[in-house]
Amino acid sequence: MTRISLALAAVLAAALPATAQDVFIDNATIVTAMEVRPDTDMLIRDGRIVRVGADLSAPEGVAVQSGGFVTPGLFAPYTTLGLVEIGGEASTNDIGSEAEASSVSELAADSFNPLSVHIANARMRGVTHAVVAPSPDGESIFAGTGIVVDLSGEFDSVVNDAAFVHVAIGQRGAGIAGGSRAAAMAQLRGALRDANRRYDGPDDGDVLSRSDARALRPAVDGDIPLMVSASRASDLLRLIALQDEFPRLDLIVVGAEEAHLVAEQLAGAGVKVIVDPQENLPGSFDSVNASFDNVLRLEEAGVDYAIANLGSLGVTKAGTLNQHAGNAVGNGLSRQAAFAAITDTPARWFGLPTNALEAGDTASLVVWDGDPFEVTSAPVMVMIDGENVGTDSRMRQLRDRYNPVSDDARPHKYR
Repeated sequence: MTRISLALAAVLAAALPATAQDVFIDNATIVTAMEVRPDTDMLIRDGRIVRVGADLSAPEGVAVQSGGFVTPGLFAPYTTLGLVEIGGEASTNDIGSEAEASSVSELAADSFNPLSVHIANARMRGVTHAVVAPSPDGESIFAGTGIVVDLSGEFDSVVNDAAFVHVAIGQRGAGIAGGSRAAAMAQLRGALRDANRRYDGPDDGDVLSRSDARALRPAVDGDIPLMVSASRASDLLRLIALQDEFPRLDLIVVGAEEAHLVAEQLAGAGVKVIVDPQENLPGSFDSVNASFDNVLRLEEAGVDYAIANLGSLGVTKAGTLNQHAGNAVGNGLSRQAAFAAITDTPARWFGLPTNALEAGDTASLVVWDGDPFEVTSAPVMVMIDGENVGTDSRMRQLRDRYNPVSDDARPHKYR
């Protein structure tokens, strides 16, 4: 595809209104977690894929979007989207509550802002759904109850307002719990036991209040995942051992830089893992054995894993998700495995439908101007639940407004 035609495609995508639901995608390479289909056309009617095949014709009156690559929308499995604008400015930061006594019962949904500038920025990079996780603070290793959202920017964009419970052990949990890993694990075990005990008063628990214990019970029963931030191999083994006492736990470990050392044990226990393929250096004593081979060893062992950008900017700004998966491909992971780790796998974990881009599916997809694993590629159309949500953001609007080569002669404040 020529650069000129790509530019025209981008102009067409920007021109389509946000509610346009009838689109013909012409001569694209369709990429899913299962297969790659080159030279394929797709017809979308009323927000639903109705035909997929080669040499189809665009119906009269339907907008034509020239391919590139078409993929399902990317699913970021660990972010703070909608909870923070500027991390160092307390008035815009709702990630955690340092002074509040409650923990598990704090709902990220109560802080979530769908109009956050970071949501539009991630959406224009192809991310259509995300896990939003609060972070532990204060004296509790529990951060609260996290959510799953779509990135439409609408006020009803929370897909699941009680999707998982987030807790930290390892170095972070030790610092919160009093200074040792033993203290963090004792707090975690006590809290899990509190979830199944009978309360005569609101503060009868060993670790949790009655309201927090009630909020933790779905995780103890395996109805929702327990997401645990941990890095060191020995901490991961302690989590596996914890399942002997609480066998219904659906554990998702975030970070897991040393997971490659215990990959067989994680696979055998059915523990899920969220990893960043770029975390290959020891950022702390928790991750001395970090390695580029981490995700490859997890794949070889059969661990159920998802890929995220877990750097501080990647958690706040999830738009580089595909680049981190692409780096894993560059280091030996198959393209299909990497793509599954940023689409189907996290969707399956949190109860959303996986997306094969077949006839009958609701159109949640991205059209790219090049290979989505290449750093220079960008979306030219994004659809969420059948609606074209565009590729605009406040960041782009400001860029265009103050562009020094703009031919708009008005003063900046009047543009």
